[in-house]
Amino acid sequence: MPAHPTDCKIGFPKGEEPASAVMRSEMERGVPKQRRISADVMVTQETTVYFDTKQQAIDWETWFYTTINAGADWFDWPDLRTGTTLQARIVGGKPGALVPATVNWAYAQRTFTLEWLRPTL
Repeated sequence: MPAHPTDCKIGFPKGEEPASAVMRSEMERGVPKQRRISADVMVTQETTVYFDTKQQAIDWETWFYTTINAGADWFDWPDLRTGTTLQARIVGGKPGALVPATVNWAYAQRTFTLEWLRPTL
């Protein structure tokens, strides 16, 4: 499986949000009923990648469009919280805007949302 480029700095994630593994049904009277409907949940996380050079940003775009098929394919992502490697993908293939940190684009960043499956059983 391809890996996220290691020369890009990964910013502190903005939090993980797991989807529910439970279906909830409101009752006409009484307590709502709930039941488990899946063994895995999709977790999303907004994160930022920082580029120290123009070439890093260009290389990342090349990796995005060719190696992971414009964001459609899964890739190895280092999970900063657990220290493990996740198989993740970019939600909707949206790489986020390339935002310059300096007027000459010497530094830049992209913020996008990742998703991965987390087993719950």
